[in-house]
Amino acid sequence: MTQNIRLIFKTHLDVGFTDYASRVVDNYFKKYIPASLRVARQMRDSDRPERFIWTTGSWLIYEYLEQANNLERAEMEAAIELGEIAWHALPFTTHTELMDPELFRFGLSLSHSLDKRFGKKTIAAKMTDVPGHTRGIVPLLVEAGVTFLHIGVNPASTVPNVPPLFRWQDEAGAELIVMYESGYGSAFVIDGLEESLAFGHTSDNMGPQSPDQVLDVYREKRATFPGANVFASTLDQFAEKLEPVRPSLPVVTQEIGDTWIHGVGSDPIKVSRFRELLRLRCEWLEGKKINYTDKRFINFNRRLLLVPEHTWGMDEKTYLDDHENYAADKFIHARGLPNFKKFESSWVEKRSTIQKAVNALEDSAMADEARKRLDSIRPNKPDLSAWQKTTSEKIKFQTSQFDVQINPLRIGLTSIVDRKAHQPWVDEMHPMGELTYQTFSTADYDRFFSQYIIDAAQNGDWPREDFCKPGLELAKPISAIWKPYIRDSYRRQTPAHAEFLFHMTFEHECVVNYGAPKDVYLTYQFPHEGATFSIELQWFNKQACRMPEALWMGFKPILPEGAEWKIEKLGKMISPLSVVENGNRHLHAAGSKVELSHANGKISILPLDSPLVAPGLPSPLDFNNDQPDMQQGMHFCLLNNLWGTNFPMWFEEDCRFRFVVQLHD
Repeated sequence: MTQNIRLIFKTHLDVGFTDYASRVVDNYFKKYIPASLRVARQMRDSDRPERFIWTTGSWLIYEYLEQANNLERAEMEAAIELGEIAWHALPFTTHTELMDPELFRFGLSLSHSLDKRFGKKTIAAKMTDVPGHTRGIVPLLVEAGVTFLHIGVNPASTVPNVPPLFRWQDEAGAELIVMYESGYGSAFVIDGLEESLAFGHTSDNMGPQSPDQVLDVYREKRATFPGANVFASTLDQFAEKLEPVRPSLPVVTQEIGDTWIHGVGSDPIKVSRFRELLRLRCEWLEGKKINYTDKRFINFNRRLLLVPEHTWGMDEKTYLDDHENYAADKFIHARGLPNFKKFESSWVEKRSTIQKAVNALEDSAMADEARKRLDSIRPNKPDLSAWQKTTSEKIKFQTSQFDVQINPLRIGLTSIVDRKAHQPWVDEMHPMGELTYQTFSTADYDRFFSQYIIDAAQNGDWPREDFCKPGLELAKPISAIWKPYIRDSYRRQTPAHAEFLFHMTFEHECVVNYGAPKDVYLTYQFPHEGATFSIELQWFNKQACRMPEALWMGFKPILPEGAEWKIEKLGKMISPLSVVENGNRHLHAAGSKVELSHANGKISILPLDSPLVAPGLPSPLDFNNDQPDMQQGMHFCLLNNLWGTNFPMWFEEDCRFRFVVQLHD
């Protein structure tokens, strides 16, 4: 049996990282895509049998055709007709957990649009770099006609413990064939199948190979597979050949998760606005205020889609390259240096995608509504003249559903009992809405590096730069958890609500030497009627901190016997206790809610602004396979700057976070 080696030529798209995002995209449009057409033509016109087919995500091809002039568009269309340019089903690599189902579907619609335009049928998809994704993508990909997903993991990161080729199924039986590899993709041989997959990758944002480099790839693969038939192909063509082995493949039904997901906590303003717009667009669709084919709506979604794209700024190794200025006194001066300012400006550029999405709605009622919604969620210091200061040690009151007790001087909310169900939910050991500030040491990073970075990359320079903070040891940060204390307490009654406001602050050391906010306002609002209450946290006067930090909002209710936690991701409820080994068992990005089910009903916690949630206890730099202790509740990460690479690494803005707690029979 002669082995067929299907060779995929590809580069990895980072919308950013190697430069400003706008310049990266411009390079693709002005240099790399024209070069790929030229290389394909040169290989076709040569007297050799080797051919070149360039594969990208659908977004690059879609966007190129949108902005190309007539000649450029005609050349691209001709290359597509000849099969020399191919797209896969996904737009680019994303943090899928940050998306909602409708935005994920929109990403898939780009390949559908190209398929319809050029008479193709795309059945394969690829994710590169990000180590894992939520099982919630499975039914959405299947719904779109995708049968095969290739995941190539960052070459330093731990690969989830799944078979290299398997069927990934959701709870309803939707099924996708998945191939998993360490690295962006190399060569994959399947027992009993004469078809194999191999990749010819160039480095991040490096564009296609030259004709000579293409021939080098062919020579390399022929040396690896003597006597094999090596030829350029597409992911779709390979996917078609997998169907005969589908029944024999192992089945995975667990969640995998994203071990890089903590990065999305580095810009809480961007994420909060993004989530607000996701909810608003769903309201428009449900209310029939707009339809999917409206050009303004399509353009709005095209911009929103770039928020969960996995690149959030420039490469720290290249553009910051500083291993000294971590401590507060040094950092405050270093921020004025050109490298710090340029690095920081790349995060500003990425955040501007939100405003570009709104601007894409043009002069419409929807644009006005979007701007008003974004204005409404900005942090705003409470007007204390509208509140009554209280110094009582204990305040008790009732709503139609709850008995509530407050200690305004020391703890805040001390008791909630569901009077109708006779179920206590909160006591002094089981808080709902507990704020903590966490700092991390060099030892925390050393442990994480040894746990998470694969053995083959332990001695490399770039993994430590990307995943740790070299030079941090000079600042001697400590590993600690800090709790705020109450400065003043306030209450007020309205015809609809009972409200309590706590003005809090942190210890001087973590405010001045690190980045704990100086002023925190925590508000509980209890409607007189109904089985719901809300929590709002705002902070002000937070200084930027380059040393690693995180802020958490904890929910640790008293658990009824048999209670079970679940997290909604991409429209599917996921158990934090059903995650594969070496997946992310300790941090997730929730969609609309986190849910606690029990024999008599359930509680839903709706994190309107902050999706990151740690089941059990917060442990972001302790990568292990222990199951979370769900008795410890759920902890929402409001902010962290733990990532290196290209994520924002300091943050100083005022913030607002909203949570809604709902009881259901």
